Amino acid sequence: MSRAPRTRPSVQAGQIDRVLTSLGQRLGAVTGGAAVAAIAQAAVHHVAGTRWASVSVAGPGRFRTLVATAPMAAAADALQHSTGQGPAVDPLLEGAVHLVGDLARDRRWPAFTTGAAEHLNVASLVVYRLPLPEDPGTTVGLSLYADVPDAFDGTALWAGSVLASHAVGAVSAGHHRRQTQHQEQAVATAREVGTATGVLMARYGLPREEALDLLCTTAQDTHRDLAEVAGEIIDTELHRLPPMPTGPQRLHRAS
Repeated sequence: MSRAPRTRPSVQAGQIDRVLTSLGQRLGAVTGGAAVAAIAQAAVHHVAGTRWASVSVAGPGRFRTLVATAPMAAAADALQHSTGQGPAVDPLLEGAVHLVGDLARDRRWPAFTTGAAEHLNVASLVVYRLPLPEDPGTTVGLSLYADVPDAFDGTALWAGSVLASHAVGAVSAGHHRRQTQHQEQAVATAREVGTATGVLMARYGLPREEALDLLCTTAQDTHRDLAEVAGEIIDTELHRLPPMPTGPQRLHRAS
């Protein structure tokens, strides 16, 4: 990691305060992918030297760019992934902050640095890699790209680290949200399947195991989701019910 120029603490504090203020304004009430995108945009606008930015997730044998502020950032991420080289994907790198001051002089990842410098106009970059709390084997990466060498000074590195920690929080929140949605969907599906199984038992006089098997076979034969078939069976049965009495025909509770 190349050394960045020192900056006064007061300058760092002022820059970080501006970054946090901007981030708060950008995030507002947004969540999920919009929050991750807002963090990447905040890096471009408020971390000095940043021309393009991306947020990615990486783990053993996998890498995915979640958001990129420009095609150049997405292409630089993809080049690291395809070559297996670069600070965003190198499994041997330790620590959270990885600065490449001048790609033209760096010899660690020749396939990546040559391609990035010659075809993507990337001259320097800094990558923050932080573990996802619920999955330590997965890291969240904030990559800041510049088109000039030595673009990131000490203040920029501090400001970027603040955004990187927020990126981890946003990705983690999205992960928990998806888990909750999957659990709720699984409960809803189980409820519909149970109801549809009961409908088949009543309609055809089948035991529960055979009714469930009929439901699963129908879904497989028609290449449809089990919940979709279950919902269709329930809707069909509801249509078979006689209409509810109205007006004088309705039953009233005796007082």
